[in-house]
Amino acid sequence: MEISFTNPVYLWLLFALPFLFLIHFFSIKYVRRRGIMFANFEALKRVTGGRIFSFNLPLLVLRTATLILLVFSAAGTIVWFKGQSSDYNYVLALDASGSMLADDFSPNRFEAAKQAAILFVDTMQSRAKIGVVSFSGVAFIEQRLTESKVDVKNTIQNLRMRSLHGTAIGDALQTAENLLVADDKSRTIILLTDGRENVASDDEMQKLLKDLQNQQVVVNVIGIGTEKGGVLPGIDATSTIDDNFLVNIANATSGTYFKADNNNALTTAYTTLATSTEALLPYKLQLPLLTFAFILLFVEWALINTKFRSLP
Repeated sequence: MEISFTNPVYLWLLFALPFLFLIHFFSIKYVRRRGIMFANFEALKRVTGGRIFSFNLPLLVLRTATLILLVFSAAGTIVWFKGQSSDYNYVLALDASGSMLADDFSPNRFEAAKQAAILFVDTMQSRAKIGVVSFSGVAFIEQRLTESKVDVKNTIQNLRMRSLHGTAIGDALQTAENLLVADDKSRTIILLTDGRENVASDDEMQKLLKDLQNQQVVVNVIGIGTEKGGVLPGIDATSTIDDNFLVNIANATSGTYFKADNNNALTTAYTTLATSTEALLPYKLQLPLLTFAFILLFVEWALINTKFRSLP
């Protein structure tokens, strides 16, 4: 179980707690001074039940709890837990760099990945929203989140290789995250690539992975490529895959890594992801916290007008 906040800036209001304590004890001191002005202490004892002066600690506890509940409500507290769900938001992040033309898949990695991605869309539950991002040296939003499977499949079918050099996996993940965080639903990125990040630095990647974890974005990674590698057309070069780097991305975000070393394994990876029903589910606490805060306010109001009422 994890906790996130839609408006974390309001958490700064928790620093008001020391001032609440100061005001509380200052007011107790003020009431004591007023009490000393009364000459008839016997009457005071009868009114207060034998305790003339009190720190009113129950009221302090109630006020502290109320303030904390109001702050966490304003901060938009969301609890995320693992459970069964049929309501997802997905972003397919597909590598469109030159190495995806390697011939160890039929007809090549890129076309095989596109066909497997289309199968994923066909297998997906109807309530799922899907977006598409492609990347090479930079990332491109090809399709924003939509429930239209036809639009998503057309987008994937029309994907073309990018002429920009490089494999900007970090940029692709950041772009996909930006598409997902607008909705408080299960957030999943399916990253398909055959390469290692060669644009962002290691520190930038670690910071990005931490941010994805904080936003409860799960990254499932499909590494496409055979152990032997594939030959790139037109040049005498072999493209291989860096499994360790891709496994680290999946592990850092509570995702799963799939090694796709042939067309069948690629299809199986997408099918497994499409039929999975376990996800990080959000539960918004804003309204429950606000409700409990108002209940405590009414309890405090009742107490200060009965047992803890101030003396005139």
